[in-house]
Amino acid sequence: MSCAARTTLIAVVCLVGAAAAQPRSGLQSQDLYKLQSVSDVHASPDGRQVVYSVQSSDRPGRPYSRLWIMDVESRAARRLGPDSASSPLWSPDGSLIAFTGRDDDQGGLMVIKPDGSGETFLAPIAGTNHPLPSSGDGLVWSPDGRQIAFISATDGPEADANGDPMVITRYLYKPTASEGLTRFNDNRRLHIFVVDVATKKVRQLTTGSYYEHSIDWSPNGEEILFVSNRGPDPDRFFNYDIFALKVSDGSVRKLSDTKSAEYRPKWSPDGRSIAFQGTTRSLTSSETTMEDTHVWVMSADGSARRELCRVDNRQGAAEWSRDGQAVYLRFRSVEARVSTVRV
Repeated sequence: MSCAARTTLIAVVCLVGAAAAQPRSGLQSQDLYKLQSVSDVHASPDGRQVVYSVQSSDRPGRPYSRLWIMDVESRAARRLGPDSASSPLWSPDGSLIAFTGRDDDQGGLMVIKPDGSGETFLAPIAGTNHPLPSSGDGLVWSPDGRQIAFISATDGPEADANGDPMVITRYLYKPTASEGLTRFNDNRRLHIFVVDVATKKVRQLTTGSYYEHSIDWSPNGEEILFVSNRGPDPDRFFNYDIFALKVSDGSVRKLSDTKSAEYRPKWSPDGRSIAFQGTTRSLTSSETTMEDTHVWVMSADGSARRELCRVDNRQGAAEWSRDGQAVYLRFRSVEARVSTVRV
């Protein structure tokens, strides 16, 4: 299945039940609990199956997510994995699906076979209530399918601000209600980890007081792209840049150096180019991030940066065609449109 087909996959969830047999005049308040949303739609490498997550709100507590898998030809769908799971991702050969879920009392990275067997917990994943946004993928397979890179939080150099007394040491000290269950920043940092699927051995690849996210593994298996704000005052100046991490020794090279923000980098199939979303304003902060993102392309060393399509609409994340000759992108407007741009 082509990238274009993957991009335009749409899952529709219909409400079916006894109440549907009785006509009603419009949407009722109790119907809100029956609404479901579909996300994380991914086609298998051979294009025969699609895995996706469905978020529901039909039980007490927060909305929860479950995995489903569908046969493309027959349209038959079935539940997959534990009762709480999200972010499914096929292995390169299609033999496994990685996802985040819960195993008994611990949450983290898991894998499962497409037929539902072989469910295995690989590594715990911790989060943070840090108020600045993260975007892009938090899981990615190595090209050989032997390892999975993932994002997880570790304790930062400051103490958790929710103690007694509460000690505030940072400008961004208070997350919103939707970004955490605590009243103040837990001061954890997001870092890149790698787990070996066969041995479950985990390695932490990045350290320090920054937040890394939005990862993508290079086609040759040597580097992992990521996004981070490593400026001198990251709490006040919202300045994401793109970096490449060498898996073998943890060395990092900086690929963009702008006063604006870059998001969601993606290697081209041959590893020679990188597509990403980016903005152009010279001053960005946590309060001034409303500029529309556009799709850009640059060489793997960070040079030859150019904007692909000069259209005054917000452009979604880029996906490369399999031959690396084009980039698929989505324009966000009253009606979302998928377009192809030759590189």
